[in-house]
Amino acid sequence: MSLEHIRNLVWKEFLQLARDRLLTLFLFLLPAVQLVLLARATGRGIHEQPVVILDLDRTAVTRELALRLDLREELAVEYFVDTEEDLRRLLEEGEARMGIIFPAGLSARLLDPTQTASVRVVVDGTNDVVAGIILSAVQALFTEYAQEQAAAWGLRVAPLLDLRIVTYYNPGYDTRQFAIPAQVGFITYQITLAIASLGLARERELGTLEGLIVTPMRRAELIVGKAIPALVIGLLNFLFLLAIAILGFGVPLRGSFWLLLGLTVAFVLAEVGWGLMISGFSRTQQQALLFVFIQALVDLTLSGYLVPVKNLPLALRAASRVVPMYHYLVVIRSVMLKGAGLADLWPHALALVGLAGLVLFIAARRVSRRLE
Repeated sequence: MSLEHIRNLVWKEFLQLARDRLLTLFLFLLPAVQLVLLARATGRGIHEQPVVILDLDRTAVTRELALRLDLREELAVEYFVDTEEDLRRLLEEGEARMGIIFPAGLSARLLDPTQTASVRVVVDGTNDVVAGIILSAVQALFTEYAQEQAAAWGLRVAPLLDLRIVTYYNPGYDTRQFAIPAQVGFITYQITLAIASLGLARERELGTLEGLIVTPMRRAELIVGKAIPALVIGLLNFLFLLAIAILGFGVPLRGSFWLLLGLTVAFVLAEVGWGLMISGFSRTQQQALLFVFIQALVDLTLSGYLVPVKNLPLALRAASRVVPMYHYLVVIRSVMLKGAGLADLWPHALALVGLAGLVLFIAARRVSRRLE
């Protein structure tokens, strides 16, 4: 294998990219814009979720509790109803995320240390993340109120609610800290796959592939020369997006940067292999991008980016184990948020390295046969 041939081909690839200023702008500006937009969309957190209240007590105590609920950042009291049927209807129609029922005699029970005051809370559990956060907010509010009243009245009783909640890695329930690392991985995947898939397809569409084939260049050199630009651009995008995530949005990097970078190289190489396979059998650049779009839909489904893998059917859960992005999303979230090391991530690291080697080997064989 001649390093001179590979170097000349790599230089040719970069020159072609540099001449297309619109494509160069797309490769670096669009990923940054996409990350910012996605982070803005998912970074708003859980705020002002609509709450419906059924107040059967109608006292100053319940009015104060309703006001405190409305003042919580996560909640917004939007409805007061007179019957449980109305409360249930608002929940069923999606108009409210939570229903709270103050029973008759609630204030009297709060004043009597021998009795237990109870409040019914009905939560819309269709979105478990939202439900968990707003339920925690309500529990915290009632615990705080009970403690205040016990101290004000001089009651020597335990609080009505004894909450001992410990939250690791994201104590503020900031959804962007969970979402942005996945977005960095997905955008890196997107750009790498697109660039790798266009290499041979562009040569074939422009009619220059035959010229490359007849040059004194081995098939392996041609494949490596096409793979290196995609690898370099993918890694540059990763570093750029990682800097935006950390410096722009405050996402922590608690683990080793070098571990994350090393496993990112394995992930990008795997996606370069997939891109080369797509480029090998695509007749035009448009056809290559269509195949990229189809593969991206499949990978998004199986990687856990859209739906947790544990919620998928058994067959799809098994299929997800051969999707590089599934392992990489676990890696990037674990390294950035949990500070995980190689001892914690070795199964996923081994899977990424193994998949990268296997995909590149298959891609090289298939592309070589297509070029013969």
